Amino acid sequence: MATANISIINTLNLEQRKALLHYARDCAERGSTALGDFRSLLRYRDRAYQRQLNVTAEHIKAVRANMNGDARKLQDITVPIIMPQIESAVAYQAGVYLTSYPIFGVVSYPQNQDAALQFETALGDQSIKYGWARELTKIFRDGFKYNFGAAVVQWKKTPLRSIVTDTSISTAGLAAIREYSYGGNYIKRVDPYNCFMDMAVSPADLHTDGEYFGWNEVISRVQLKKLVSMLDPQKTTSAKEAYESSFAGSTQDASYAMQYHNPEINQYLNLGSTHLGTNNWGQWLGLPGSNRTSINYKDHYVLTHFYCRALPSDFGARGNKVKIYHAIIVNWSTVIFAEELNVGYDCMPCFIMQPYEDGLGYQTQSMLDNALPFQDMSSALWNISLESKRRLIFDRLIYNPRLIDKKDIDPVSSVSRIPLRNAAMGKDANMMGQAIYQIPYREDNSGTNIQMSEMISAMADQATGQNKVDRGQFQKGNKTKTEFETTMMNSNSRQQLASLMIEHQFMTPLKEVVKSNTLQYQPSGRYLNRDRREEVPVDPVALRQAILEFKMTDGMLPADKMLNSDLLTVFLQTAQALPTVATEYDIMGMFMYWAKLKGAYWLEDFKRNPEQQQQFLNTVQQTAAATNPPDQVMAQPGV
Repeated sequence: MATANISIINTLNLEQRKALLHYARDCAERGSTALGDFRSLLRYRDRAYQRQLNVTAEHIKAVRANMNGDARKLQDITVPIIMPQIESAVAYQAGVYLTSYPIFGVVSYPQNQDAALQFETALGDQSIKYGWARELTKIFRDGFKYNFGAAVVQWKKTPLRSIVTDTSISTAGLAAIREYSYGGNYIKRVDPYNCFMDMAVSPADLHTDGEYFGWNEVISRVQLKKLVSMLDPQKTTSAKEAYESSFAGSTQDASYAMQYHNPEINQYLNLGSTHLGTNNWGQWLGLPGSNRTSINYKDHYVLTHFYCRALPSDFGARGNKVKIYHAIIVNWSTVIFAEELNVGYDCMPCFIMQPYEDGLGYQTQSMLDNALPFQDMSSALWNISLESKRRLIFDRLIYNPRLIDKKDIDPVSSVSRIPLRNAAMGKDANMMGQAIYQIPYREDNSGTNIQMSEMISAMADQATGQNKVDRGQFQKGNKTKTEFETTMMNSNSRQQLASLMIEHQFMTPLKEVVKSNTLQYQPSGRYLNRDRREEVPVDPVALRQAILEFKMTDGMLPADKMLNSDLLTVFLQTAQALPTVATEYDIMGMFMYWAKLKGAYWLEDFKRNPEQQQQFLNTVQQTAAATNPPDQVMAQPGV
């Protein structure tokens, strides 16, 4: 546990941390009204995405009947338009950015290819260790649902264990556990419901122009103990005060930023009432002797990460130059960690993805917002038809209450017996016919409603720029292969536009932070390169020497755009026609460089050693000699 003796390098003392806590609380309360509207809109979008907007008593009653096994009740239907379109858009972006290894490739000049390979190997190992693909997929989904996908990039150190062979005399040859620390870039998706930010700037410009950004999490006692053990002890203090601080609370109030916000989305699973108590942790578990502990632990804690741009003088420190700070706050009462970011980039490592950016900031509608009216209209037409079917089953009747009791005709049964109140009336058939009358059932517009619903669904595709083939469905129509490819190429233009926006507003600054962190913090070591299937030694000094020559690629900016493959093909053909080109340039080296950029990791498996190369040359020479024998001088007669 850290003490109150804090290093003055890149951190704040206890009094300055109190000022930072006051500043963070002020930032969290600045835009409470705007934050409340923002969270309410998020909740509305999630309910529409999960088709949970219908809370009418009739629908809930039918759903409960179905859940109890009564399949005869017809519940209202919500036509699935939003969810398939969003998932298709997420799948497209995942195919663009996340399917290659590593996610961020590295290219450089030929003389620096070794350093580029080291950099790429380190990034590939980090992406697997910390699950970049998983987090980025969630960020893509947030981006298309809310037009707001928040992420943070941190250099994270994780204690790990490996199994090695014991070399001691008594246990030589047996397995042993070795503990070590692993460090790498950690890309984390931030919950939009529990973040608070400077809403005076555009979301996509928050990392460069915003003043602050933070988010709340709920963690257990064990998680907090683990976190404290992983933090830099020279910048960590007040751990005991944090352990004993009162739980900040969990609420469904959308306008309060200093509690964990737990939205109610699924009406069949309300987690808002989950017990997050503040009792002593040991007493809650009933552990013997828990009352004798020197620290009064709580069950859960609200952990807040807070990034800001501020002057050191704002917190009582010396200096009036704007700096970037990172603080970790427990229960909004204790700052356990504070540091000034002394890094190679001049931005907050917090990024917000906006696939649709038109200059309106938070008012820009997402893909979900564009498709939601069509889902509502299509669902309404379907439910009109279902209501007609309900009438077919539960028909409308006119009855004489003097002759028939209402409770006898309400039950739905194919074999029901309906008694007459006046038995004497049964002798008169006309009177029995007057006791009850069924209104004729007509279903004139049901087919038209279904047709209109399908037309509205097609309008939703036009609004979002998708078609059925994008979602893996059959599309009617007679088209040749070329016409179909042209159609699909044009249909992807809207999604490619979103990819272009994501690349320049989100991926580019994120890659710069990842590159800078790797150059600053990457330790030396040996890492497995999955493409080459071999260990690659990583030398941080060699990486830093080539910093200005790296160009990090991803799915939107692949290696073949960094090195034009079509131009290389023309160059190789020219070299074959003009031998002077091959004399002046290393054609084989150019081809090998291009092949490695394209991922030809298997080239080394087929490389000949010097003996095999000499044997191959001898074979070629012998074959050429046998095919083209030397000219022989024919003997002339009489000579």
